[in-house]
Amino acid sequence: MHTSTSHGPTYNKKYPPQFETFKPVCNSVELGKCSQTELINAYDNTIVYTDYILAQVIENLQALKDFKSTMIFVSDHGESLGEKNLYMHGVPLSLAPKEQYEIPFIVWVSEGSKHVKSLNKITQSYVFHSVLNFLNIQSPIYNEELNIYK
Repeated sequence: MHTSTSHGPTYNKKYPPQFETFKPVCNSVELGKCSQTELINAYDNTIVYTDYILAQVIENLQALKDFKSTMIFVSDHGESLGEKNLYMHGVPLSLAPKEQYEIPFIVWVSEGSKHVKSLNKITQSYVFHSVLNFLNIQSPIYNEELNIYK
């Protein structure tokens, strides 16, 4: 599933009103015209909503008592909220602030399911190989070094 919840520039339109925890928020597509506080508040509200969505996914998976299940949440990119006077994403890696490339990677596994390895740094490259491993799919391109599960 692709949530698109924390993808600008219209952060304030990416969550239902009941998730507007932080106020005031930026209501403009021209992010540079918003105060830093308004921009961060609008973005943080998208995180509150994303957290709710992930909690619902986990709750639904927990209800499937007869199945071993996992949830992998990973962002496709980060977002700049004015760092180095940059907004959103898409700057070449050599110029981008860490906010654009250091992204969340959250994993949940059901009871009795596989365990997650203790890893220092993982990237989006781990998703494909981890899904193959979790589902016990054999592939000649599978790379155990890019698998998060024990």
